[in-house]
Formats: sequence, C-alpha cells, structure tokens
Amino acid sequence: MSLRAQIIIVVAVLLSALTLTRIFTSSIIGGTKTQTDSDATTQDAGAITSGEQKKAVIKMPVRKMDVLDPQVDAESVLIQSLNNDFPYFYFQTAKQWPIASITKLMTAVVITEQFGLTKKISISKETLEVEGIAGDLKSGEVYSSEDLMKIMLLVSSNRAATAFEEFVGNRELFANLLNTKAHELGMTQTYFYDGSGLSVKNVSTAGDLLKLAKYLIEKHPEIIGWTRLQTIRVQPINGTVSRNVDNINTFASETAFLGGKTGTTPEARENLLALFTFEDGRIVYIILGTHNRVSETAKLLKWVQQAYTFN
Repeated sequence: MSLRAQIIIVVAVLLSALTLTRIFTSSIIGGTKTQTDSDATTQDAGAITSGEQKKAVIKMPVRKMDVLDPQVDAESVLIQSLNNDFPYFYFQTAKQWPIASITKLMTAVVITEQFGLTKKISISKETLEVEGIAGDLKSGEVYSSEDLMKIMLLVSSNRAATAFEEFVGNRELFANLLNTKAHELGMTQTYFYDGSGLSVKNVSTAGDLLKLAKYLIEKHPEIIGWTRLQTIRVQPINGTVSRNVDNINTFASETAFLGGKTGTTPEARENLLALFTFEDGRIVYIILGTHNRVSETAKLLKWVQQAYTFN
C-alpha cells in the first residue's frame, strides 16, 4: 500500500473518531439539560405541595373542661365567632322570643333595598301618636330616608319606624315586606307584625337573628356602621335648624363595639344583638329575655375568655 493511501486512511479514521466524539458529547449535554429541567419541575411541584401543606390553618379555640358553663339570666343566648363560625356558647337558640326594637334592623334593610336612602319621608300627626318621643320628631317635618333611618337606629325611635310604615302604605303592607325578607334569609322562626317592634307579636330566635347579623355584615355594613356612631347631626329637608342625635346604646361608647341593636319591652325584657372585636376577630352576642343586658354581656364575655384558650 502506497504512502498516499495510508495517509488517506489515517485521516478518515481521525475524522470519524472526531464526529463520534461530538455526537456523544452533544448527547450527554442534552441529557443533562433534560434531566435538569425535570429536576426543576419536580422541585417546583414539591414547593407547591409544600406550600399547600403550609397554608394557614385556622386554629379553633380549645375549651377548658374545668370551667363550668355559665349560669345565664336570659331566655336565649348565642355567642359565636364571625370569622370562623366557632360557637362559643349556645343556650336555647331555637326558642322564639319577642325581639322588640331589634326589629328595626330588618326595617332598615327593607327600606334600604326597596326604596333607597334618598326618599323623602314625612312626619304626620298620626305618626306622633305612636308611643315614644325618642328622636324629637315634629309634625310636618320631612327627612331623607337615610337620616330618618339613623334616627330610628340610634335612639330606637318608634315614630321613625311608623313613618316608614306610612310611607309604604300601612303597617300590614310593611310587615309583609319584613316577613318576605325574613323568608328570603331563611329565618323560618321569625314573624314581624310591625316595623318598630312595639308588638309582642314580633318574634324570632337567636339562631334566626344570627342569619340577619351575617346578612347585614355582608350586604349592608353601612347599617351596622351607623349603629356604632355615638352621635349624628340631622336636619329636616324642609327645615333650617339641625340638631344632634345621641346613641342610646350603652355599648356605643366602647371601642370594641362594632354595631348592633338593643330592644326592650315589658314582655321581651331586655334584648341585644351586638358585634364586638374579640381575639383579633369579630364575635356576635345575641341575648334575648335578660333582665340586664349590660351585666349579662360583660359576664358572658368574661366567661368566654376564661373557658377557652386562644393560641
């Protein structure tokens, strides 16, 4: 074999070897890259799974079994967290009871939804024949529905509620609107006879009133907000003199109070639906038929703090 032929063979072998080396190296690099992407995907999936596992878990209060249930002076009591629906204390929550002026919360809902806050509501002579002078309303005055509603809620004015009834037509028509709304909210043990709560026929349960409280928070926080105001200034649309209206709810002066309504009649005794800040959250107190809602609320709040641990 000539020298020329030998050189050609050697060159061919070297070129072949170089080509194979490049292919092999490319394969290795490509394989490594693919493996790296796979590892990254696996790690991402692991991170997501880990993240899901680390999602904040709402810690429920733990009951101290060595603390006895409270002795209540009430016909019905419901104390519940509004953040996680934890029931701190239930006592006869399905018992029907006259709710008195707690009725006015539903009156405010119906007026807001059915007629709005800018309607002109007149105060008639017939309105002023209704029991209760709270609100200092005068015959012939005209108020916006919003201002009259605030008067109704802050001083629990029966005459303001009656003015709304007259605006709609009469007591029966207004009661129908109240009962229709109660039905929509699933308040099956609730019945309204009037818009003020003067009648003993206005009845509900603590369980039903919890539904109303949640609805107000979700749909009408402005109504709840008004009930926590310590004072407002109002003026009739057809008048030139304004005046202050002070909240008669004792709890309105407390910083933890978020809003609510009291109700009192001889038959109902003292009632309360109130929202408070509590343990970085919100809590609802519904107390029906007590002799002293202030002392009973304070006692029950202290009991909740003693009966549960909060971590």
